[in-house]
Amino acid sequence: MDRQITPNELWHIWLAYVEYKTPYVAPSTVVRDYAKFEKRILKMMKERSDINDAREMRTWLLDNFALETTRRTIQQFNAACKFAVTMGDLPSNPFDGLTRYWGKRRQVAEDNYTAFTPDERVAIISAFERDHPFYAPWVKFLFLTGCRPEEASALKWGDVASDFSEILINKALPVDTRIEQPTKTYRSTRFPCNSQLKELLRELWRQESGSEFFDRDYLTDRWLLSSVKGGPFDYKNFQSRYWKPTVEKLVSDRKVAFYFSEYHARHTFITELVKRGLDEQDISYLCRTSVAMIQRCYASQSRQVSVPEF
Repeated sequence: MDRQITPNELWHIWLAYVEYKTPYVAPSTVVRDYAKFEKRILKMMKERSDINDAREMRTWLLDNFALETTRRTIQQFNAACKFAVTMGDLPSNPFDGLTRYWGKRRQVAEDNYTAFTPDERVAIISAFERDHPFYAPWVKFLFLTGCRPEEASALKWGDVASDFSEILINKALPVDTRIEQPTKTYRSTRFPCNSQLKELLRELWRQESGSEFFDRDYLTDRWLLSSVKGGPFDYKNFQSRYWKPTVEKLVSDRKVAFYFSEYHARHTFITELVKRGLDEQDISYLCRTSVAMIQRCYASQSRQVSVPEF
């Protein structure tokens, strides 16, 4: 197989590939992910313009980046060159097969998909109500809906039903790009609001409008959960400045067993729905994820499991 390719040739192939893919992927993929691969090609062009073989590129990547980073990069270069072959710009794909024998051992930390307990959830919400009341609605909303943070930050009052009975969740707003896009799985949910969530929405509305009467058209384009300055909620800043120190303090006070990120509010929500016997297809709809993903990743094992004596 012909493995010959130079960094400069790869650069032009990559640009054509990104141009083709851009209409079909999320904007954050282009801005965040594709940009990383672009920088690696530019670095290689600057440092090793003499490379003329895909295997040499793989070696250079391994010398400069972690194994998993290299594997993902080669996968993308392989996809770009495969596209170039299809378009008639390359006679063959020089990266074909270069990741085939890279065995990848799946290592998942014990706490990766662990949920908070109901009592811990109450303790976390209470701590924010007491110490950081502005952020308490954000915390409550994540626990009550299982929303991904980028989905919650994208919501506006126009997404809320006039009687607070449901919320349309069909978009995401990644904090690093601030580009509105579909949800991670391109799925949408008309999320039915229980009494707890309705009360939270009513309270947010009273704070926003000063009125008990909900006129959705009045504030259609206003953020449902805004930042202090009224813009979209910066959940990464919140994570580092408020969530982490607050939950770590609860851990040190032994009110919470383990520290988990705000994303684990989603794990907690899904786990509790599973424990209460809600059909997994319904959970899949509510949370815009697959049944397989629920079973494999989100439905945490109870921390109160006891081994019977025998």
